[in-house]
Amino acid sequence: MDIKENKFDSNLHDCQHGGIYSVNHSKSPIQIDFSSNLNPYGISKKVVSKLKNNIAIAYNYPDPKCVDLKKKILEHIKSEIDFDINHDMIIGNGATELIHYFASAFVKKRTLVSVPTFCEYELACRRNGSSIHYSYLSDENFLINSDSIIRIANNPDNEITALFLCNPNNPTGKFHRREIMDIIEKTDKKVKILLDESFIEFVDFQKKTTNNFFIDLVREYENLIVLRSLTKTFGLAGLRIGYAISSKINIDKLSHHLISWNVNAIAQMAGVEALQDKKHLQLTIENNNSERLRLIPLLSKNAKMKAIPTDANFYLLELCDTKMSSTSLRDKLLEKNKILVRDCKDFTGMNEKFIRVAIKTRKENDILIKALEEAL
Repeated sequence: MDIKENKFDSNLHDCQHGGIYSVNHSKSPIQIDFSSNLNPYGISKKVVSKLKNNIAIAYNYPDPKCVDLKKKILEHIKSEIDFDINHDMIIGNGATELIHYFASAFVKKRTLVSVPTFCEYELACRRNGSSIHYSYLSDENFLINSDSIIRIANNPDNEITALFLCNPNNPTGKFHRREIMDIIEKTDKKVKILLDESFIEFVDFQKKTTNNFFIDLVREYENLIVLRSLTKTFGLAGLRIGYAISSKINIDKLSHHLISWNVNAIAQMAGVEALQDKKHLQLTIENNNSERLRLIPLLSKNAKMKAIPTDANFYLLELCDTKMSSTSLRDKLLEKNKILVRDCKDFTGMNEKFIRVAIKTRKENDILIKALEEAL
């Protein structure tokens, strides 16, 4: 059955994440963190140099409108549409802040979420008093069920006002173009759609020069809001930068919830500099594409695990023919190898047989493969 509704959950902090603070690592310091889907080459050296030489900027208040950062973002995405930085986009203290702004602006009695996916969508809904309809991914390959989503969203009895979609999806890594387009075209325009493209730079579009297929649709579909992040691609997780692009009316409603100086001066400077370092970005994408092609078939040679094909900079590993749970494997890798992976049992719609793993450098990936073989 592809539709379920959960009642309002009073636990407003029940949203787990990866990262070094997700586990108690005081006794076993983490040497390689595969649980966070970040740039394996870290922060651009040009960004580090810029911050070192301009740290005094922290003395003054930051630009509340993030004008320079917005301009660099538009230069980076190279959209066919002439977006207005004052009316068509908003910058957030990470994409997560904008997820919660979206919920505050558009989430009402009931919301639709395609799961498993990023838990902040569910948390944002619960904080706004909304119950959630779930559409579950369709099969063992975790493909999105567009027919289910359209049917649930358009049923007036469901009273859906907002829909959360993640593309590529976290934690499955799947990119869906045709299915997402189908949803956008056929969903009632009264339903606001947040399309989270935080990992879009890692999708291999081959000969295409941009990845703006859905961003270029926001004028045509005024219920569409596209969300992106600089955290994953540019290794700026600690500084928190996200942005959303949509119609003026949607951005105005999001901006109504904006707090003053929400993006600090250091983050804005780092974002501007990172977007200009094209070589660092290209190196990151090339490494991800080559390692992704190498890792999936290599890992699947082990009968005790199955690597799910991915379009992003992370992948799911399913534990097969073993009594070991995802939590046990995570803890064993942490204790013995000082490696951290993401236990996926707390994702809605998943069980204790999956871990999520970030794609890193070839050397780091090989260390993980060896550790997995020993653990299983």
